[in-house]
Amino acid sequence: MRSTTLILISIILFSCATNDNRRGDPAESPPCDDCRSGQPPNFEIKINRTYREQPTDPQPNNPQTPLTLDSGSLIGILPALNVIANSPKNCDYCHSFSESAVEFDFAAKEDSILAARFPNNERVLLFPGSQVPERDSAEFWNAFANLKNIPLNENKELKIFLKKLGRSYKIRYLAFASFIEVTIKDKKTFDWESEWSLWDVQKGELLFWDYQNITAKSKNSAPVDRGWASVFLP
Repeated sequence: MRSTTLILISIILFSCATNDNRRGDPAESPPCDDCRSGQPPNFEIKINRTYREQPTDPQPNNPQTPLTLDSGSLIGILPALNVIANSPKNCDYCHSFSESAVEFDFAAKEDSILAARFPNNERVLLFPGSQVPERDSAEFWNAFANLKNIPLNENKELKIFLKKLGRSYKIRYLAFASFIEVTIKDKKTFDWESEWSLWDVQKGELLFWDYQNITAKSKNSAPVDRGWASVFLP
């Protein structure tokens, strides 16, 4: 379980699960010719709002100093806490669009970011498929219940829970997306909004926070179908 391969296998299994009905019946909306071609969309990105914060910079007098983690310490990965995929009714070009597809692309991109920035830290998926162990369930959801109202770095209940999570699962760091919402507007355009963060759970400290709100439009003939995260995440 302590390998990127197994993490991605777990995410893939979760992503392949049946999801909501908004995407329509695949039998009624077979893939179109452009979808079969496999031509990747070439996106033009409009940034509506974006914000990144690294509140515990180890060298605050030098803001360009990259964030470093203790070598060899495990990074726990939580599935996204809230994923919303909105698409037009009777959409005949949304064949691969669903909450699980959006989360899969986000998780794969997030994993590649963490692997590139922190190559000496293994990543382990916690609670695959969003199935929280029964002993942790109530406390888990209580800890994250106020994320929309209380800033992450001021949420004391969340910090207490993350410290406990670190002790229970023997992880030093934790990364998770608080929410991801993607809305397909038309055949070539979608809106994306997301928030994810990286924590030192031993100290209960927020290490990195990223918020994105963008509109992406495909500049070629390929319809919007996959690669939601890869077009803009750092």
